[in-house]
Amino acid sequence: MAMGDTRLFDTIGTLYDCVTESDLWSDALGRISELTDSVIAMLAVMDMSKKTTRFSAVHGDPVVLEPLITTYAAHVPFFPILPKFEIDVPLDFDEMCALYGPDGHEVWHASRTYTEWMRPNRFRTGFNLAVMKRDDCVGALTTITRDDAPSTPAGQASLSQLAPHIRRAVTITDLFEAERRKAALFQEVIDNLVHPVLIVASDMRLLYANPAAETLLRDEALVRQSEGRLAMAYPPAQSSVVHAVALGHRDEVLLGAVGIGVPLVRTERPSIVHVLPLARRPAARLAPKAAAAIFIAAPGTNPIPAIEAIAALFGLTAAEKRIAALAADGLTRSEIAEASGVSDHTVKSQLRVVYDKTGTRDQRQLQLLMRDLTPPLGTARPDKS
Repeated sequence: MAMGDTRLFDTIGTLYDCVTESDLWSDALGRISELTDSVIAMLAVMDMSKKTTRFSAVHGDPVVLEPLITTYAAHVPFFPILPKFEIDVPLDFDEMCALYGPDGHEVWHASRTYTEWMRPNRFRTGFNLAVMKRDDCVGALTTITRDDAPSTPAGQASLSQLAPHIRRAVTITDLFEAERRKAALFQEVIDNLVHPVLIVASDMRLLYANPAAETLLRDEALVRQSEGRLAMAYPPAQSSVVHAVALGHRDEVLLGAVGIGVPLVRTERPSIVHVLPLARRPAARLAPKAAAAIFIAAPGTNPIPAIEAIAALFGLTAAEKRIAALAADGLTRSEIAEASGVSDHTVKSQLRVVYDKTGTRDQRQLQLLMRDLTPPLGTARPDKS
C-alpha cells in the first residue's frame, strides 16, 4: 500500500484522535479492519500480574463478539507468549504458533476459543501485534478474518505501517485512561495527570505546561525553557523530540516510530518521552499553533537496552533495529544477512539507512554509539556535556 493512500492517512489521524476522544477507538479499529481485510479487530492492554484488562476496544458484530468477550477470550492459549512478541511486528497465525512452540497449531485447535467460538462462526485468526511491552502489562491488537478469506501479505504490510502509530496512541492513552473517566475536557485531564505534559508549537515554542510539567521545568534537570522554547538536557533526546514534533506537524503518516519511548537521560531506567501530534485535532489544542503534546512518563522498573534507546532516539523501524543490533554486536554484513534471512544487498541498504538516521559513518561508529548509550548502573543525572 502506498504511503499516500488516503485510507492510511485517515486511519492514522483517527488513531491520534482516539487519545482525546476515546469513543473513536471502535471507528479506528474498523478502519484497521478494512486495511487488513478483517471482520473483527480487538485491542487490549492487560495487567499481567493482576490478570485484569486496563483498557480495551473492539470492532465487529456485537452479537458475535459478546460470547468471545464474556467467555472465550479467557481461554485463548497464547496469552503467555505475548511478552515474546517483537514490538511493531504483526505476526500471522503460523508465525504465532511457531513462537508458541512445536505444538502451537495443536494447542490452538484444541482450545475452547477455537472449537466453541471460532470454528462455528467460520473464522480464522488474522494477525497479532504487540503494541505495548512492560513488566507490569502488555498490549496487543488482534484481527480475525473469514475462514474463506484468509489474511494476506498486503494486509500484514498495511498493519506494519500502522503499528508504530497504534503503539503511540495506545501508550499515551494508557498514561491517563483512569483520569479520563473523571474529566471530559482535555485540559482538565492533563492538569490532573501526575505525568508532565507540555504543549509546543512546531518550532518547540512552549505554549502550555500542566502542573507536573511546571515542577519539572523549575528543576531543569531533564527539561528547561531556553528563549521561550522547550529544550531537553540530553542532546540526543532534544534532537529526537524536535524531529518528531516537526515531522508530526508536517505529515503524521511519516511520523512512524519517531518520538515514541525516547529516553530523556542517559541512564538504565530513564524518564521517557512520547510525542502526540495535535495539528489535526483542534479539540485537544490548548493554544493557537499547538503542534504537539509531549508526555513524560516517570522512570520505570524496566531497564532500557541500548538498542531500544537507539531505536527510540533515532526512529528506527523494527527491521532497522534488528540490523543495527547485529551490526553493533560485530557481525559482518554476510553474517547479518544469514542471521536475518535476507540478501546481502538488503542488509547493505538497511545499514545505509541506519547509519544515516543515527549520524554514524560505519559499523565502528555504531558500536561506539551503542556503548555510549549503555550507561553504568546507578547513573541518574543527564550528561550535559
